[in-house]
Amino acid sequence: MRREYTSINEKILRIIAFHVMENIYNALKAIKKMAGDKNTVFLSSKDLADEMHVSQQTASRIIISLDRLGYITRTLVDRKQKIMINDSGLDVLYREYNEISSILRFSQEIKLVGTVQDGLGEGKYYISKKGYKEQFIAKLGIDPYPGTLNIKISPEYENDLRRIKNSDGIYITGFKDQQRTFGGVFCHQARIDGIKCFIIFPERSVYRDTFEVISEKYLRKELNLQNGSMIEVLINIDGKL
Repeated sequence: MRREYTSINEKILRIIAFHVMENIYNALKAIKKMAGDKNTVFLSSKDLADEMHVSQQTASRIIISLDRLGYITRTLVDRKQKIMINDSGLDVLYREYNEISSILRFSQEIKLVGTVQDGLGEGKYYISKKGYKEQFIAKLGIDPYPGTLNIKISPEYENDLRRIKNSDGIYITGFKDQQRTFGGVFCHQARIDGIKCFIIFPERSVYRDTFEVISEKYLRKELNLQNGSMIEVLINIDGKL
């Protein structure tokens, strides 16, 4: 009998969790709709309630939950509530967008345009680490040139970059050596002027307006690139090109 009660309770908790997450997603969607490109809006619980077609009390609880989860930041400005959608909140929306796009068979190819720039000079060190290199060969099918090509994204492509970061990609597992711990890396298959490559995102990175590319070829020499060179990268987020 106790097992039956436990099973019923687990089902109830799963149902509750589902509806909570559904409300959170719908709230983020509603706030984004009202906020527009700036991701910031002056918003009362009544405004959100009207947009979501729920009670004002429910909308107020949802706003508090979003704040506690770190999806939004709330501040009071002249007695008005100012809500800003944080990166983690935008990530929820972009992951949902990617999933729906995949289900509906929308194009999974994304174009990024940016300019070549110098990195921090650490690419060679990381790419050459045995723990990474062996996985690049096994999972990506390339033995990459020891270094990365750093690209600063053009502002109009920042949303596309965020969409890529919120797709699954190919995961390179983190590891430890005798000196330190190295984090995981997400890789996405791409092409630059027909050359196979991968854009990479460290798992623990913060959002930036740059990304790195690895390839078997020394891309700067192969494509005659210099700092400031404009470059176009084609990425397919389902891993097929």
